[in-house]
Amino acid sequence: MPRKKPRLAVAAQRVADARRIVAEQKDLIAKLTAAGGSTLDAERALASYLSALRHLEHHERMLREEERAKRRETKKRLPDT
Repeated sequence: MPRKKPRLAVAAQRVADARRIVAEQKDLIAKLTAAGGSTLDAERALASYLSALRHLEHHERMLREEERAKRRETKKRLPDT
């Protein structure tokens, strides 16, 4: 049975994917603008993508903080040698 990826790794990959999508959407808006096309729908989609990205980044930060706290707690438990 394959092992599950750590939650932080999954979150980091999702953030990276979301950043790529945001960059692609910004490129699309620039192309539409240069061509004289309407950007309203593309800008609305970008706003949605940016909102999702902020949510994913927040989640990733929370997981990182949780991981740091666990490591600090583990260090406190280790006996001094």
